[in-house]
Amino acid sequence: MVLARLLSPEDFGLVGMVTAVTGFLRVFKDAGLSVATVQREVITHEQISTLFWVNMVVGILLAIVSLVLAPLLAIFYREPRLIWITVAMGASFIFGAASAQHEALLRRQMRFKALAAIEMISLAAGICVGIGMALNGFGYWALVAMPIATALANLVAVWTALSWRPGPPRRGSGARAMLHFGASLAGVNLLNYLWRNADNVLIGWHWGAGPLGFYQKAYGLLLLPINQVNSPISGVAVSSLCRVQGDPERLRRYFIGGYTMAASITLPIVLAVTVFADDIITLLLGGRWFEAVGIFRLLAPAALIGALLNPMGWLFVATGRADRQFKLTVVWSALVVLAFVNTRPRGHPCGCMTYSLQSKLPSSPPLFPERWACSSR
Repeated sequence: MVLARLLSPEDFGLVGMVTAVTGFLRVFKDAGLSVATVQREVITHEQISTLFWVNMVVGILLAIVSLVLAPLLAIFYREPRLIWITVAMGASFIFGAASAQHEALLRRQMRFKALAAIEMISLAAGICVGIGMALNGFGYWALVAMPIATALANLVAVWTALSWRPGPPRRGSGARAMLHFGASLAGVNLLNYLWRNADNVLIGWHWGAGPLGFYQKAYGLLLLPINQVNSPISGVAVSSLCRVQGDPERLRRYFIGGYTMAASITLPIVLAVTVFADDIITLLLGGRWFEAVGIFRLLAPAALIGALLNPMGWLFVATGRADRQFKLTVVWSALVVLAFVNTRPRGHPCGCMTYSLQSKLPSSPPLFPERWACSSR
């Protein structure tokens, strides 16, 4: 609410161009190994230590990849400011890797109060840094610093809350099966990320930072209430289901209870925010973001479907069938990305997004009026 009034849509669009790619790399930040730690029925200190050092190697490699990709992103988007944004955001991978196994152990011990406190402290630290920098005129750098500060605060908090410290990695510790499970889960997350962000990449490449800022803000605001429900319920549900994976009847009962709770909360919320989208966006973001209302409403049906499908992943993880989940995800992710690439609105030769959205919402003001005129391309 505060940053939307202090910063411009272009600032959000610039960072959005980078996060579409660094977010892709973030899929590999723990290589699925934190979930492997939670899912395992019996685990040893040597196994966790080995996974910790694997996480650290992956985190450092991701930071290096960000450094290499920085100039390529600037060329792709034709925006030189992206170089240092990408380099700076790569540092968060190292912080995330160092905290992954500590968070996993807290979830395994079902210390959800501690995890909630850590998350609130970390977010508060990041928000304070972001708002402070925005007030002092740092522009888009406020959005860059916020997740870095959050990751650093989270690292300090989880190491303080948990007394466990990693030992040296050991060959033959039995971590190989966990690495295989983590690799399958990382593959699922990778494919999920690709289809969830292919639209951002295409919009940023074709229309630039301004339109992408409106689109991302509408998408993020719509997902906000869903994630606020799904994230804590998923954390508790997966940990609980993993503990009863050997008892099919209890597993079924626990899953149906969690699914019912998640659906009964998220569906009314999505319907309500869709109906009152114009008031919500004006109140939370300010009048200059009103053009995001149409996008917000058009994305609502997908949010409803996603709210119903998301809990299905709990069963794949709890029963150790990440490999099956990966095979299913390959099929429908390919279909979704193909749909993004090939979608062209009827009746408009250039296939621009502005016409597509405006034609479905005739009562709304023009979306991205500065891009309304079609060029020969």
